[in-house]
Amino acid sequence: MRVVAVTGLKGGVGKTSTAVNLAALAASEGHRTVLWDLDPQGAATFCLALRPKLRGGADKLVRGGRNGLLDVSRRTMVENLRVVPADGTTREIDKLLWSSNKPTKLIRRLIAGLKNDADVLVLDCPPGLSPVVEAVAGVADILLVPVIPEPLPFRALARFSDFLIDTRAASPEILGPFLSMVDRRKPMHRRIEAEILASGKFLGAAIPESSAVARMGEEQVPAVVSSPYSLAGREYRKLWAEALERAGA
Repeated sequence: MRVVAVTGLKGGVGKTSTAVNLAALAASEGHRTVLWDLDPQGAATFCLALRPKLRGGADKLVRGGRNGLLDVSRRTMVENLRVVPADGTTREIDKLLWSSNKPTKLIRRLIAGLKNDADVLVLDCPPGLSPVVEAVAGVADILLVPVIPEPLPFRALARFSDFLIDTRAASPEILGPFLSMVDRRKPMHRRIEAEILASGKFLGAAIPESSAVARMGEEQVPAVVSSPYSLAGREYRKLWAEALERAGA
């Protein structure tokens, strides 16, 4: 099973839309896919038209209750795609991991319970440098980080690399940064995009500002399903192929 995590230092950078669309693409290829919504805001849950209700709550799930990830997951309108929804209790996961001596071990145990029933696990992490992100970094095959082509987000990406080193959660090589919310009408975006793609330090996909992606909050359907031939849809497919290659699939 491949584990693809999506995170970022702050919200509003295309993190959740990336997680939802990549999970939908994995499922469309026939992979048994689970999307775990770890963000208490529950945007991934909402975008797939599911009610924000985690059966038994986060405490029971993380502490090793009877229900594993597959048991609390729910079917979506996308064939082969299930979601572990987020609700108000999801914010407790940070506290539970923080108080644990072995936070990565807790997450690894939950993920291991899926290995016979899923081919791909996509994690929509909460924004910020949290115990959840630290634990996930220790089990993920790749940690995708959307970066808007502006100066401040690049400073944040450097902090992400330092965080992985300081916590010893994982090697910075696990990071898969990519450009997100690119608006080519802006000279700065065009210039930074050209510089970054020429440097080879980022993945090659560049997700544009897109009405197809913006409509996900209204239509509650992944953009790669509702608008598969849009520019965003094509770039998400490119990103998914790159993520799989980096994850060793």
